[in-house]
Amino acid sequence: MIAVAPLALSELARSPWRTLVRALTLAAAVGLLGAMLLFVGHSLGTMTGAAVRSVPLDWQGPVGSYRAATSVAAGVARQPGVAEAVPTATAPFAGLEHTSPTVGTIRSGAGSILAVPPRYLTHLHTFRLLRGSQRPGEIVLDQQLAATLQAQPGDRVLLTPKRGVRAVRLRVSGIGLVTAPEVLFQPLNPLLGPAPAQPPANIAILPLATFAATVAPALPSISSAAGASAVPGSQTGTQWQVQAQADPAVLTGSPAHALVQATGIRNRVERSLPGQVVFVDNLADQLNTAAGDALYAETLYIMLAVPGALVALGLAYLAALGTVERDRQSLALLRARGARRRVLLGLVSGALGTGLALGAVRLAAAAGGISTTRVLATFGICTALATAGAAAARIGTSIAAFRSSVGEGRRSVRRTAKPLWQRLYLDLICLAVAGLVYWLTARTGFSAVVNPDSNPTLSLSVYMFLAPALLWIGAALLLVRLRGRLVAWTAARAAGRRSTTPAGFLLASAGRRGAALNRGLLVLGLLLAFGVNLGIFVATYDQQARIDAQLTLGADVVATAPPGSVARHNLVHRVAALPGASGVSAVDHTYAYVGPDLQDTFGVDPARLTRGTSLRNSYFLAGSAGQMLQRLRTTRDGILVSKETITDYSLNLGDLLRLRVLDHRTGRFRIAPFHVIGIVQEFPSAPRDSFMVTNLSYLEQVTHDPGPNVLFVRAAGDPTALARQVATATGRYGTNVKDIRRQTTQTVSSITTVDLRGISRIEEAFVLALAAATMALYVAVALAERRQELATMSALGASLRRAAAFLWSEAALVLAFSLALAALLGWLLAEMLVAMLQHVFDPPPDHLAVPWRFLLGLGGAALAGGLIAAALTTLQIRRLPLGAILREQ
Repeated sequence: MIAVAPLALSELARSPWRTLVRALTLAAAVGLLGAMLLFVGHSLGTMTGAAVRSVPLDWQGPVGSYRAATSVAAGVARQPGVAEAVPTATAPFAGLEHTSPTVGTIRSGAGSILAVPPRYLTHLHTFRLLRGSQRPGEIVLDQQLAATLQAQPGDRVLLTPKRGVRAVRLRVSGIGLVTAPEVLFQPLNPLLGPAPAQPPANIAILPLATFAATVAPALPSISSAAGASAVPGSQTGTQWQVQAQADPAVLTGSPAHALVQATGIRNRVERSLPGQVVFVDNLADQLNTAAGDALYAETLYIMLAVPGALVALGLAYLAALGTVERDRQSLALLRARGARRRVLLGLVSGALGTGLALGAVRLAAAAGGISTTRVLATFGICTALATAGAAAARIGTSIAAFRSSVGEGRRSVRRTAKPLWQRLYLDLICLAVAGLVYWLTARTGFSAVVNPDSNPTLSLSVYMFLAPALLWIGAALLLVRLRGRLVAWTAARAAGRRSTTPAGFLLASAGRRGAALNRGLLVLGLLLAFGVNLGIFVATYDQQARIDAQLTLGADVVATAPPGSVARHNLVHRVAALPGASGVSAVDHTYAYVGPDLQDTFGVDPARLTRGTSLRNSYFLAGSAGQMLQRLRTTRDGILVSKETITDYSLNLGDLLRLRVLDHRTGRFRIAPFHVIGIVQEFPSAPRDSFMVTNLSYLEQVTHDPGPNVLFVRAAGDPTALARQVATATGRYGTNVKDIRRQTTQTVSSITTVDLRGISRIEEAFVLALAAATMALYVAVALAERRQELATMSALGASLRRAAAFLWSEAALVLAFSLALAALLGWLLAEMLVAMLQHVFDPPPDHLAVPWRFLLGLGGAALAGGLIAAALTTLQIRRLPLGAILREQ
């Protein structure tokens, strides 16, 4: 070992420029792997945080009395992992009355009470105060109820808990806005889990002690939702409960990991208070959904990142081939002098491992904000993989040198037999099977589907991965089989039989180096194909995200207003008069029950709907958008029902559909008849599963709704600027304004449509760098392989420019064929990915989007790398030690 080490080190020191290029290439390959691993882990953690923050109320535990709620809440609050636990109550009320000196006595319909203790808003954010504050013995009115009663802080109101019961006189201490009514007033049955309910028309907020002393005695108590109270929106008595919030700091890792942690905390709390409380777990429901979305994310990352990682390792393999032929002869010589296999193999692996470790440390250290454990784990994985890829060529050469005789090892020309896979035509079989699987997938619709149970799993047809994987493998093996024959044949045909010109002579020379050209084509072509595939897929994904954002939001700009504000303040005309608005349409977004299912219901004016938003024919079945709107115009009680509801309830066109709707005049539910006139799949701002669309005038008639509560606004110019104008013009009426650009950012960032921007930017940056590095490395390897030829030409008087032309002509051929290969293979891979992951796109794309700027930059990076390497190579040729090179053999 002592005798051999100086020889190995001298080999590295003798070619510092080639060693530097090799080290930088390996560092780039390791950096791509490390960046992907760190990003995926960080993204899953970010998804967990977003999911936890989106839950307004984690746990709700029904109990039987005020005393039980107080004692159980104190016990829950002491448990580790619980940020807050408070006793609360919800209950119905029969009506509220306010007498004003100016307008007289105003009465509201029935509604619901939320009773909370002091300091409730410290950790729980189910409502917020707009004016005033919470005070003992006083009442806070929801914004809509305050508007109905025309009450202000300081006024006094009469609250009737139940018909026939004496009213309670209370002073108004504030005006609030309940932000999560569907969760607060849902029926609490731990066996059934969360069941968001129709929000009450009127909501009042009371201090818990005041409620227990003045209102609760007039109402029966219900320990859990049963009987009529099990129906959402039909609570008949006081629901005492414990509301608790888990500590977000203890919910870490991926959504699936956080789900296990949250479930463990809840189980421990319930176990510590046996028989006292069982929770309805809203947090687990949200984390369960996020865990399913995370599986989509991991699938996308695998499909997009693994090919890049493999190509990067292939580039590391190419870096190890720079002097493989000279090393083979040197190893044979060292063997003749008595060197042992174990020492030489360990020496090669150790030298490469040391260089890769230094590069991995620097790249990992650049990932700020990532935990030390994750950095160290990434460092170990990347170092091991990159070392294996870089050492493969050297180890293979060493084994071949030791297995052969010393004389065979020192020969410059050898004959090799065809490997087994070539004799079996495995490459052609892979390509044929990939095409067959893609055809079957496109025809039968195999795709990724999340199983939304307590432990989310992703149902993946094996066909999903077979098509792109086999295409990658088949294309790579086919290139290896060809060994550059196509490139060599093209060069030879261009040169002609007898080369009489310098260009022809260069092409003829390149034509005799088919294997070397094929090596560059294999790595560069697959790398560029990966870049094309990545660019096209991400561009298509972004294109569909923008379409999805418009479908999710509803229009370029959407203003959501409190009930009655649109009609009372004439907001349609106010917004339509703004200079950036080209059209406005008003929509009433409410809810109705189909059987036990609560579904979003949209009341629209068919004649004016398309002024503010767009409808596509693909949104509807058995008719175009225009035909469906015409049916609504001519059928007053007509309703368009989602495809899922049509299937679940066996509905047909013309059927009578009885819906349970909330009568805003009485505060109670009533049955309203509708007739099914069409089937709808998508609708602006509608959810993706079950919803309905009907006439605004008829919906207001049966619900006594005070009017539309949503404005769709079409922008004539910049949607963001128009959104600011709309907010300025309508803000004082309590509107909430969103625009399409902000919604696009939210849609792309939410993992329902997975965040690809981060990983795509990382990979695109690395692909650009690796494309340039590949060309530079190919030129460096070609110089190492042809150094004796170039030295001979220089010794015979050839000019420096003519000698260097042999290298850059080969690089030009490799680049040209790589671009052609990348265009074809990258497009095929993008088509397959879109087909395999069609459930990620909503709606599915009509065509692929092409990112011309990135693709031109990718080709330009490869060209720039080749030009820079050619210039440096010219300087290297000038410094070649001709005598020493000519004596090598």
